[in-house]
Amino acid sequence: MATEVGLFEAMFSMRSMRRLKKDPIPDETLKKLIEAATQAPSGQNTQRWAFLVITDDETRRFFGENYKHWLMNRFKGQFPDKSDRSKPARQIHAATHLAEHMHEAPAIILCCGKRDWPFVVAQEDRVGLAPPSYGSIYPATQNLLLAARALGLGASLTTMHQMFEPELREKCGIPDDFGIVAAIPVGYPEGNFGAVTREPAAAKTHMNKWGQHPDW
Repeated sequence: MATEVGLFEAMFSMRSMRRLKKDPIPDETLKKLIEAATQAPSGQNTQRWAFLVITDDETRRFFGENYKHWLMNRFKGQFPDKSDRSKPARQIHAATHLAEHMHEAPAIILCCGKRDWPFVVAQEDRVGLAPPSYGSIYPATQNLLLAARALGLGASLTTMHQMFEPELREKCGIPDDFGIVAAIPVGYPEGNFGAVTREPAAAKTHMNKWGQHPDW
């Protein structure tokens, strides 16, 4: 196992890693990822999350085939030529690579949230299934992503599962009272981690009134 990196190093160098090796991930490492996720805070400590870790070949193949079908269908006609090496094109190439090799990711983690109506939805408007508890699952998901980075694993948060969620739920036996919020393929990265490019924090921060940016 690679030497773990510190929290800030992990945050400042974590990026979506969509090119993953086929090497299996030890169970102890997978356990550590999920343990990190479950240490996240949640409202009233309700911990309304659950994680389905997919490692068997047949289910990964099912997920990969459906993921690729819907990504290619959804963005049909929008894919750049393979010779295009511009930054936006490279990002799309990486996403396409992930779709084509999703079934080879050693683990695909489905992050699920207990269904729970938001306070703003009136009782009389609560018809059908409630949405999953996003406020609980996303802090847990971020913990998982940071833990993956700290352990030298590549990962990326995806949501294309939404296009085939009923079939995925049936395939994996996920009960109706949980919704799938995100799917995270995890594996040892083919590339290297490094500094990420982000807009300055000051440009994204407003102090006391919208439009007043700090002098950072």
